[in-house]
Amino acid sequence: MVARSRAAFLLASALACALLSGAADPSRAVRPPEDYARPAGLSALSRAMPRPPAISARSAAVIDAATGTLLYGKNPDTPIPPASLAKLVTLHIVYQEIAAGRLSKSELVTIDKRDCSPYIPNGSSLMYLQPGMKVTVLDLMRGAAVVSGNDAAFALARRVSGSNEAFAERMNAAVRALGLGGMRFVEPSGLSELNRVTARQFAQFCKAYMELHPEATLELHSLRYIEFPRPEHATAAYVPEGKILQYNRNALVQGYEGCDGLKTGYIIESGYNLAATALRPAGVGESVVGTRIIAVTLGGSGGSTAGGGDLRSKEGAELLDWSFENFATAEPELGELPSPRAWFGAERRLELVPEDALTVTLPRSELGTLKARIEVPDSVEAPVLKGKRIGEVVYSAGGQVLRRVDLIAARDVPKGNILRQIVDIFERLFTRLFSKRP
Repeated sequence: MVARSRAAFLLASALACALLSGAADPSRAVRPPEDYARPAGLSALSRAMPRPPAISARSAAVIDAATGTLLYGKNPDTPIPPASLAKLVTLHIVYQEIAAGRLSKSELVTIDKRDCSPYIPNGSSLMYLQPGMKVTVLDLMRGAAVVSGNDAAFALARRVSGSNEAFAERMNAAVRALGLGGMRFVEPSGLSELNRVTARQFAQFCKAYMELHPEATLELHSLRYIEFPRPEHATAAYVPEGKILQYNRNALVQGYEGCDGLKTGYIIESGYNLAATALRPAGVGESVVGTRIIAVTLGGSGGSTAGGGDLRSKEGAELLDWSFENFATAEPELGELPSPRAWFGAERRLELVPEDALTVTLPRSELGTLKARIEVPDSVEAPVLKGKRIGEVVYSAGGQVLRRVDLIAARDVPKGNILRQIVDIFERLFTRLFSKRP
């Protein structure tokens, strides 16, 4: 049975490799320097900026993690198998289960033989689980995140949903809920070439993942190694010998300044994939907050495992370097947000909150020209529903609008009682007569 499944896996890999566009052929993968996408809001300000590095990856997207602004794109909407990047979606669902109280990091999971070698294709990434082992959920999460264990992903999926197939349905529902319907999954590890993502949407997923699970980088993705298996993982058929360290497959975590995640991936059908993030603090005297960049590259080339992995890391580092050197995340001082008068409302004032982060991405060369203005009406009429757009904050630099952040109602403001409404009729009348204001 194992031999047949392995043969089928290799045959499917070979056929898909022939059909897909040359991930391992550098001459076909390299694009001209013009094949990148400046973000529309920054295009006029970016003309004098140094060109981004040329990369072999077939597809790429680089964004500012605070604002989601696209800094660089190369075929960013081309669907490509994510390989082990899929495990980030798996971990997202596990974190959701933990938050819902249906799972805990300390829970011991008994490992099913179907989630161990040889049921997983030979040569794929493994945490080296053994049947009958009792392993905590956190250890399995680290096995999936740090050493890219397909066995760990399968074990987590089985614990949460009972099967890989049922878990894949959860994965698809989860990305749809984030507005990322262009991604599709058929299993939790990334082994299947039928999984599909785009660089643009996966970069946005990484942004959401880190916002929803801020502990993930510290407790999972930034770890340089894990110790596994340990003595407590012994079974009747297997006893660990000595201290076993397994190192993070993301080489940028080992050596790139500020890198604390996220994941690498490779299957024949996709080539070498990377989702990397790094955080740099603001420079001395800069009126900016720290800048976090997310870079996703898909379909990287390489003539060998070592060569492809090294090239993937090199190109990821070059994209991060270029982004940090040329862009900054700024948070201009706005003061207190206005509270418009709520005519006829149960409350006299409407509290406003920003719908997104009050930050903006801009070229470092334009920091001195950055401006922010608040556009909000003086008054509104009740009823007002929570979340209704009332105004916006507009960021500009060098005469170009870079970003708009909606200001929305913080809560419902229903109509007041009849007395309140009568009083407001006369008050608004006199206000209009004597102050020329609405």
